Amino acid sequence: MNALKSLVLGFVAGVIAAATVGEAISWLFVHYWTGWDAEPWSLRPMPSLLIPQLVLPWLIGNSITAGLWGALFGLILGWKPIGMMTIRGAILGLFGPGLIGSFIVVPYLAGRTSPLLAGNISEIVPILCISAGFGAVAAWFYGLFSWGRLP
Repeated sequence: MNALKSLVLGFVAGVIAAATVGEAISWLFVHYWTGWDAEPWSLRPMPSLLIPQLVLPWLIGNSITAGLWGALFGLILGWKPIGMMTIRGAILGLFGPGLIGSFIVVPYLAGRTSPLLAGNISEIVPILCISAGFGAVAAWFYGLFSWGRLP
């Protein structure tokens, strides 16, 4: 499998993982965790971080961003994903969208204080759990789409 196919399959896996599992974990935190108020499956218009003039519904913008992370995961996981894809994906999710994305890139682009630097546990725990769940499911789907069987 070539790099373009890995990018496309990773993007699709990332979009599906974000729109399903990422939002489902967010729903659990909204209902069973104090301090997490992000509305899951929200279609509320939000400005894009990269292009502030572009306003998209939250779910679509989040899915596109997750698709880009998934495409990067596809390149990292390789053309023949074998082994413990769920564990590898969870680790990628923790370090990629979890730590780098949420705590470095988003605060830099949006001009907000990082929850990690502010020490806000009610935001740190959900972000890391959602990111790990997203990564695990994105890698799992990537293995399914690229190899034709469950990894």
